Amino acid sequence: MKQVKLIQHPADELDVAALLKNALSFFSRYGKLLLIVAFTGMLAGSIRYWTTPNLYASSLVLKPTLLSDPEQMELIKSWSALLKKRELPVLAREFQVEESLLKKVISIKTEELQKSVSLNNFTAFTLTVLVTDTAILQPLQKGIMHALDNSEFVKDKLAARKNILRNMIQTVQQEITRLSAMQTVIENSLQQSNSTGSRFMLSISDISSQLASMQEKKLNYEENLAFTSAVYVLQNFYTPSKPAHPQLIKLLVIGLGGGLLLGCAIALYLLLKRKLAQT
Repeated sequence: MKQVKLIQHPADELDVAALLKNALSFFSRYGKLLLIVAFTGMLAGSIRYWTTPNLYASSLVLKPTLLSDPEQMELIKSWSALLKKRELPVLAREFQVEESLLKKVISIKTEELQKSVSLNNFTAFTLTVLVTDTAILQPLQKGIMHALDNSEFVKDKLAARKNILRNMIQTVQQEITRLSAMQTVIENSLQQSNSTGSRFMLSISDISSQLASMQEKKLNYEENLAFTSAVYVLQNFYTPSKPAHPQLIKLLVIGLGGGLLLGCAIALYLLLKRKLAQT
């Protein structure tokens, strides 16, 4: 059986030299056009930078105590939707702030710090706002905390938790009063009789230990009552010294890239038009 040997012809090979020559010819003919359009794109980017108002970003770090992270984040996303629709009167009522303040808020975004599949996930999440004026950050934070603590469901849950804590404080106080009275009786008995002094001293020591434990519980309950909230603030809004937007370098790069793409499109159009005219 004869073997057939394939022979490659020079015309079948990729002529790199010809491609390079065509590319150099293209850029020599349309290079100035590309440079002019690219420069125009960068100029447009710089104009956009100088005409766009400064936007400042700042973040809260929050830890929910009643709602899970996903539930709390869905509530914040509803605020973001209202802000995008410019339903400022509705949002102003929820935040208990002036509508003029919300006109300086561009966006509200939230992100979970630790991803979890648990339904009762109480870790922490960030709430990031983009504003045109940093002076509104503190009153905005108060408005956000008011809205987080005053939805109907949250208010009922907070009221129930506070009632439980008050009842626990009252119960512990009654126990403290009872133990104090018992300690007084034993001390009076100890002064009147010396025969059972060791037994009385042991009882007084036990009662003192129980009193210290009850006092500690009471202080813990009072602290929990004082700081009862739907959300704890782990980090307040900070005042940024530099704007987050616009970014000059980013706009210049976008302008340059857009200008080069537009310039290539125009050059290709002119090249095809020239080729068609020659045929």
